[in-house]
Amino acid sequence: MRKIQVLMLGLLTIVICACSTRSVTVEEGTRKLSRYSVAYEGPELEVIVRTHQAQRDIGNEWLILVVQMRGAHGSGITDIRRTGISVRTPDGRRLSLITDAEYRRVFGEIRSRVQRALSATPAYGINEISFRPCDRWFLEEPGGGFAREVVPLSAVGLCSGPLVFSVPGGVQPGRWRLVIELEESTADIPFELEIK
Repeated sequence: MRKIQVLMLGLLTIVICACSTRSVTVEEGTRKLSRYSVAYEGPELEVIVRTHQAQRDIGNEWLILVVQMRGAHGSGITDIRRTGISVRTPDGRRLSLITDAEYRRVFGEIRSRVQRALSATPAYGINEISFRPCDRWFLEEPGGGFAREVVPLSAVGLCSGPLVFSVPGGVQPGRWRLVIELEESTADIPFELEIK
């Protein structure tokens, strides 16, 4: 009997250790990759949300996320519309992605934070070699390229860049949600911002 208990305890320890090294599932379709990143896999879209700068910006007016997206395997082309992107604050408010004109207007104020957010993000977070980077995004810095109202995604194209939201009253700690409304589904991606 004692040998069986020791064997069961050893097996339980192995299972716990194996589970602790894997990414944690936060909600169906999402996985917490690290303290500052969450992955989402849905029927039309795969997304990684990086929140490193948002965590640093608690109390500031601007929420800055870095997002990497591509279409889901077998989904064909998925159009992501600027008007379909928003965040939900911990107190339930819906905030839309700022316009490119507003982004260019405030870029001098937030430039260093946007650059810090981008530099803290690995070049490619979606692990696969069969994709190509895209040159389209919703926000472009002054002197940059043309911002897009719609970004078409495929399973072989990875698009990435900053998403910036104006937060009246300042960024607060708590559970936030990045929401991307698609033609046939909605990507609802929770992430936590903690008190420093």
